[in-house]
Amino acid sequence: MYTEVSPSLSRFERFQQLGGKFRVAIINRCNLDCFFCHNEAMANPRRPRADHDPAAARPLNTDDLISIINAYTAMGGRQVNLTGGEPLAHPDLPGLLSRIDKRGSRIMLNTNGILAGRLLRRPHIDTLDGLLVSLHTTDDDLFRTKLGGASARQVMDNIVALHRHGYTVGINYSLGAYNRDEFADVVDFAGLHGIALKTITLVRPNEDPDFYGGDWIDPAWLERLLAGRGAKKQSEKRAFGGYTSTWDLGGTPIRIKNIGRGRLQTSFCEGCSHQRSCGEGIYGVRVGVDSLWKPCLLRRDRFTAVDTTQSYTTQIRAVIDAMIGDWEEARYQEGAPS
Repeated sequence: MYTEVSPSLSRFERFQQLGGKFRVAIINRCNLDCFFCHNEAMANPRRPRADHDPAAARPLNTDDLISIINAYTAMGGRQVNLTGGEPLAHPDLPGLLSRIDKRGSRIMLNTNGILAGRLLRRPHIDTLDGLLVSLHTTDDDLFRTKLGGASARQVMDNIVALHRHGYTVGINYSLGAYNRDEFADVVDFAGLHGIALKTITLVRPNEDPDFYGGDWIDPAWLERLLAGRGAKKQSEKRAFGGYTSTWDLGGTPIRIKNIGRGRLQTSFCEGCSHQRSCGEGIYGVRVGVDSLWKPCLLRRDRFTAVDTTQSYTTQIRAVIDAMIGDWEEARYQEGAPS
């Protein structure tokens, strides 16, 4: 049983306190084709699958998405992550951002960074509190063969340019068998420019037995690598999404999320056939242009259609309530996902 959070908290408050994510996919188009992309559980136009056809209402337009985001910020949501697809490919991202009533929320953009010029060619957009840019390798050949285009150098240059343009930039590194030898170089790049780095293991979006490219890569050795370079562990915690340790390497913060050391499961997970293979645990609410509420990537049986005629506040609370369920049954599942 997990009891560090006051039992008197509402489910929504608990979701906020434990770092639950609210991820809004504003577009279903991307200029890359990463083999591990979960595409926020939307039907991926780059790699169609038969199981990506759940019943949904009409696609959501920008007005719908803005209303959903503003409903969440009005509720006191701490952070909204704008995702895709590739959100920088949205035809009017500045216009969308200008309509967000962020109140006390943080607005973050998850991006591959290739189209950064669309931000660099205009004044700093104050609505954006930060960008989380994917950098899974510094090797151009590996980037092209595994991620589907462009170059690692282009992304690295854009990260530096965004940082100089005044944006708070963080690097996301997803660890798999294909890039495990690249971590040290990504760390060096982050440290050179003083840019925060977060590393996670690949998140399983389906039951493909070969998804991880072999065995799941336990990131525990990353901590040993950091310690060997003189990094100091600052903190460790379990929250939504699993176990995370935070390190300081010469002033550069580095976070390592190891779901093998604990991923949250609640009564929502009862009867789920994916409990052992789950690579994320209870983590966040996803919604996007495909007009579906998704409390979990793998549980497509729990996807529900967005009702544009009903209160978005009520619908958001319902999804979060279902995810958290009976907190007395919450626990952390340890061990590698199978």
